[in-house]
Amino acid sequence: MSERRACKVIDCCRMTVRYATARTDDGALRERMKAMAHERRRFGYRRLHVLLRREGYVVNHKRLFRLYREEKLAVRRRAGRKRAIGTRAPMLIPFAPQRPLVAGLCLGSAHRRTPLPHSGGRRRLHPQMPWPGG
Repeated sequence: MSERRACKVIDCCRMTVRYATARTDDGALRERMKAMAHERRRFGYRRLHVLLRREGYVVNHKRLFRLYREEKLAVRRRAGRKRAIGTRAPMLIPFAPQRPLVAGLCLGSAHRRTPLPHSGGRRRLHPQMPWPGG
């Protein structure tokens, strides 16, 4: 059966049957792209496209992106920042200028945890401990 008759039977255009793809072999491009991606792990397909252009590869950015995805290449994600959990303690505010602050040294009750001006006198370090020296 002739090509003309076969195409008429299946109701298909002869140009569609005769079409030959013009796609070139991507083997060398794929290998170079993989080598560059492993060498520079933080480079995505856009920066690789620029570097490949400099090396003489003439390739469309959409085609390069397709090859990049087919090779399962991706930019390594950086680890997330550690953030504080909960609320932070308020900043200590001095009662007078040029006076050092002392956080409440007596553990236990909430009213003792407020910032106190440094008295320089005797103070209790723990609720169950006796006064120093007596």
